[in-house]
Amino acid sequence: MRFTLSIAAALTITVSPIATADYDLESLLELPLCSLADTKVVSATRSAQSLVDVAASVHVITAKEINRSGARSVADALALAPGLHVAKYSNYDWGVTARGQNQALSNNLLVMVDGRSVFNPMFSGVDWDLIPVSMDNIAQIEVVLGPVGTIWGGNAVNGVINIITLDAESAPSGKLAVKEGNYDYSEYQIHESTSVGEYGYLSGYFEFVDHKPWTSDEQRVDPLQHYNVYTERFGARFDYQKLAHTLSVQAGGIRSREDYLWAKNQPHFLFPGQPSFVEFDTETTMQEYFTGLQHIYDVENGDSWENKVWLTYSSNDGTDRNASFWRFDLDSHYTIDDLWGTKLGFGGNVRIIDEELGLYTASEQYSMPYLRITDDAAFLNQSYGIYANWDIDLGDRTKLTLGNRWQYNNLTYGVEAQPQIRMSYELSDSQRLWAGWGRAVVTPSRLELSTTFHENYYVESGAHDLTDRKYDYIASYLYQGNEDLGIESVETYELGYRFWDGNDIQLSLSGFYSVHDNIRALKGISVERLVIVGGSSPGTVGTYIERYISQYIDPLWSETMGGEASVKWQPIEQLQVNANYSYKRIVGHCKGSICGSNDAVKRQIENQPNHFVNAQVMWDISPEWWVSSTMQYVSESQLHRDFIDDPSYIWPKVLSFDAAISWQAADCLPRITASVENLGADGSKEYPDSLRSFENGTQYWLTLEWDYDEVDWSK
Repeated sequence: MRFTLSIAAALTITVSPIATADYDLESLLELPLCSLADTKVVSATRSAQSLVDVAASVHVITAKEINRSGARSVADALALAPGLHVAKYSNYDWGVTARGQNQALSNNLLVMVDGRSVFNPMFSGVDWDLIPVSMDNIAQIEVVLGPVGTIWGGNAVNGVINIITLDAESAPSGKLAVKEGNYDYSEYQIHESTSVGEYGYLSGYFEFVDHKPWTSDEQRVDPLQHYNVYTERFGARFDYQKLAHTLSVQAGGIRSREDYLWAKNQPHFLFPGQPSFVEFDTETTMQEYFTGLQHIYDVENGDSWENKVWLTYSSNDGTDRNASFWRFDLDSHYTIDDLWGTKLGFGGNVRIIDEELGLYTASEQYSMPYLRITDDAAFLNQSYGIYANWDIDLGDRTKLTLGNRWQYNNLTYGVEAQPQIRMSYELSDSQRLWAGWGRAVVTPSRLELSTTFHENYYVESGAHDLTDRKYDYIASYLYQGNEDLGIESVETYELGYRFWDGNDIQLSLSGFYSVHDNIRALKGISVERLVIVGGSSPGTVGTYIERYISQYIDPLWSETMGGEASVKWQPIEQLQVNANYSYKRIVGHCKGSICGSNDAVKRQIENQPNHFVNAQVMWDISPEWWVSSTMQYVSESQLHRDFIDDPSYIWPKVLSFDAAISWQAADCLPRITASVENLGADGSKEYPDSLRSFENGTQYWLTLEWDYDEVDWSK
């Protein structure tokens, strides 16, 4: 029953600018709107830099904005940023994309948490419900739109998402929280932190979430509404800083257990005397555990040297996603602060993934409704890269950035270049104009190169021949990989403008044009027919099998154009208004024999919403009370007449509101927050009906947060 959407990812960060500041979580939640000049980001250049000087479309979602929005997941929080399409498939499945197609197994958006990839290479995407990070530990989320492959490598083609967590000193301390809501939603949290010696701090947390897979009253899920999803999430962090050395050690993980309805076919020639189709309840487990170390050495002359290493284990025992991997990441980066008046950053990375896909018997290849097979279940995936980024001042007002990355992988045995050119011009003390061009590539995947996906359908007495004899019928659809596929790449041209007035207002505008090459499509290759005589169900003479074989090819390319506008306005210190609007339009193109006289293959990639609006109002009424409201709007997609005349393929219009009100009588007492989500859109869908998405109902919950460190126990 689970439909997992993968929108993919990887991004590597340096030390968090928030983490090095003297902030704790409470101060982050109470800070007024920061000036753009005071907002530091690391995701666009790999070094802490004022947002006003970044020659890229960067948006920062702050800890306060996340907290006030009531977002219970990273995906929900990302709806606050411009340029992203966040669509909910079920109560724990999302699709998230930047400037491109929102679809399952999309791999053109990098996602990291503190330098560790949360991209699943076995399914070429991100499980958004399995990101091992506590929402209360997030200092800020940096969203970079456009190609940043020079800095971060493969998959940074349309953007990167950098989730920066609080360091151990700033993390929540002595905090208990309980959330209870409709659809049997429960969440329990505990956070702690403490000093270790004179220079070290240690923090940790544990969270447990229990909820239903669907917030839907649809008839198809009603018999299954006793199902639950149970998720445990935990993490620990140790930070040490003395003189020129900064050390961070992290470990954590997540495990999700899911009540699951599975089914399988039982062809009579394999399972004589058994029912042709059986359903059964089971439980699947998805888990990921990690540990890692980051070290930064600040050289006396202003240079810095950063090294980090991560080890990750992930597994999924779902019958449709049976796979596991061990991943080792090593990254080293050196920054020369003053090279003849310029700044030069360079480094290299190593990534080794020990992959293991599930194995299936010959009979399972006919009985399983769908499965993925390969000749080599085990594979040692290797990737090596070197890169450089050079910042040059062209006078007092103009800054130029030149960079390139060369990345090797042992899937295609090729080296791909990912260059960029960016420029920023200072119009005035509070205005910047910037422009950029970049090329980024999608990391090759075994999924599309060397595996085959099966879909099977079985019907007793489902076929007849010319003499009207009856046969059991099996239809198998095989989607084969293709090792001759070209590397997907995106080139993007961008232009942007920023304006700010102290802490009162921020305005950001950006426009882009991009070309996406080597987009995949499926081409029919052959139809195989086989008759197994005898051994079939009563009244039949055999089993008739049809195998429809298709293969991935890369005949498509697209042009995408659009832009983003965002504003943050603080008319008074207690009130902040955020609003953003985004537009994108995709134009598909096709080359080669598959195109022929049928334009549907290129028109289907154009079927995406064009307009996106988000607004948030946060009002700190008093030290005891605050209220917040968020609105999200996504326009309906328009089907091209050459694509398909079927309204079930339309992306529906989405208009929903979230709201929260919070009260705390005194510091020593719990804070009580009442939240509601999806107002005005109860029972709505955010995906086309053709993808069998689920309705999203209105959810409400009550949160009790108690900071017991604030209690004076001596009284």
